[in-house]
Amino acid sequence: MRARLWNALPVPWIAPWSGERGRSAHVTRQSDERGRERLGFTDEEHSDRRDGMLWVRMAATPGRGRPDFAGLHPLRQRQAMTHLLCQVCGGPTVGSREDERHLFLARSTGTRLFSEGETTAVPPVHESCALQSLRHCPHLRKGWTAALVGWAPAWGAAGTLYHPDSLEPVSRDLCQVPYDKDRLLRWLVAAREVVSLHEIERIDLARLEGEQNPTRERNS
Repeated sequence: MRARLWNALPVPWIAPWSGERGRSAHVTRQSDERGRERLGFTDEEHSDRRDGMLWVRMAATPGRGRPDFAGLHPLRQRQAMTHLLCQVCGGPTVGSREDERHLFLARSTGTRLFSEGETTAVPPVHESCALQSLRHCPHLRKGWTAALVGWAPAWGAAGTLYHPDSLEPVSRDLCQVPYDKDRLLRWLVAAREVVSLHEIERIDLARLEGEQNPTRERNS
């Protein structure tokens, strides 16, 4: 698969577009099938939940409007995490490497690197797409970190956490909640799937570029 272009720039598959506006939803208190209180939408639909968890609403019309290169579309991000799809082109990363590992690339400032067991909401990426991103993405020019990962199990979700009494957000920032914290998950409107990274090997993408373009490396 190839990334969609906008003004000759490749647009990451997980990036939202200005035409993909969030759908308004008013929250309310309700009970689940076990009689436990949880957050809900006043006009809730079956598609608003996945495995019992409430998800933010957003239209899915990629290519309409202007891309937000720094953003993440909730549905496509979740699909990419669940099925290990490339964040740039949307194609499968399973089977793309002989060692069956997956490449993860994210923005970084200073000396921060991927570390064993850390959590991330950034999906994996093909090696060729990662190199393309370094050439075109202005956010990665400020710094990045990359690692080959042997295992990336589902860890939790990130989203807007609401106070069970006031039904007001507890923070302006997205809150990460692990899947074993069911009491908190019931009051979360999820916007990101989060995985944990294991069997990490931090890498320099220049090495990968040399492996993909050996002639260029010899002539440099």
